[in-house]
Amino acid sequence: MSSSTFDLEELLPLHALGILEGDEAEAVEQAVKASPALADQLAALREGTHALLSSFVMPIQPAADLEKRLMASVGAGRFERFANRFAEIFDLAVDRTRELLGLCERESSWGEEAPGVFLIHFAAGPSAVTADCGIVRMKPGSTFPPHMHRGEEHSIVLAGTLRDLDGKLYRPGDELVYAQSSSHLLTVEGDEDVIFVARALDGIELQLPPQA
Repeated sequence: MSSSTFDLEELLPLHALGILEGDEAEAVEQAVKASPALADQLAALREGTHALLSSFVMPIQPAADLEKRLMASVGAGRFERFANRFAEIFDLAVDRTRELLGLCERESSWGEEAPGVFLIHFAAGPSAVTADCGIVRMKPGSTFPPHMHRGEEHSIVLAGTLRDLDGKLYRPGDELVYAQSSSHLLTVEGDEDVIFVARALDGIELQLPPQA
């Protein structure tokens, strides 16, 4: 079937949209090859079609928490300065600590353990295999309940300000080390969430008041 059988004025725009098939598409292609003017017209139609379709496409932005997690995983997260020390204390690869720090940015990662106290549990490396490990987030006004350490506890404050039972304040970058059998409680100082990462060898024992 020759291209003369077809109405190129009608088919050219449809070909620009990519919706012609079979004989019609082949006829238009042959006509375009034979005519530089038609080729220019088709190119202009395709450019205009692309611009029109683009105007209807909404740009997709990653969710804020996903973007923060991705940044953390490549060493550009808000807690990156703690990644190496975190890895050292918990006997983990730095890449693993970055993954864990990235989880802090995802609300669904946190499990509520007590009023205003949220945890992300994880396993430490071989040298601390008996440790109870977690990233702890405390809301303003909350208290981590009184507890006794069955083994040494080592923590690093990542955000906010903590007040210990003795009144001492701990801020980002400070490390808290408690001996086996020691007891204490922690409260949030100020109106910012506190986030800290803790390694408690052999776990802890909560010292809650007896039920009435």
